[in-house]
Amino acid sequence: MITTERSVYRQIAAELADQADAEAAAHHPQLGRACAELGLVYLALETAPLANSRVARAWQAAEDARESLAYGTAVGCGADTARARLHLALAALDEAPLGPAAA
Repeated sequence: MITTERSVYRQIAAELADQADAEAAAHHPQLGRACAELGLVYLALETAPLANSRVARAWQAAEDARESLAYGTAVGCGADTARARLHLALAALDEAPLGPAAA
């Protein structure tokens, strides 16, 4: 279970948006895109069900992606961002009512 304040996710997303703009201005489109996509993951974490264990795994993958960005590698960031998005999607499915009763 994650105990981080939700506003932290929004702050990280804003920082990643600024970084994405800077990378784009520096003609580094891969890094700019990696920053932007990771920022969207952090925005999704803002409203994710924090008690779900998959959300904790998504957060760890997002942190791994941020570490990759710190070293200037979009490839590692992209892979970890994709992992985070997958865990968030699975967490959302865990929370969604499925089957005939959902209709």
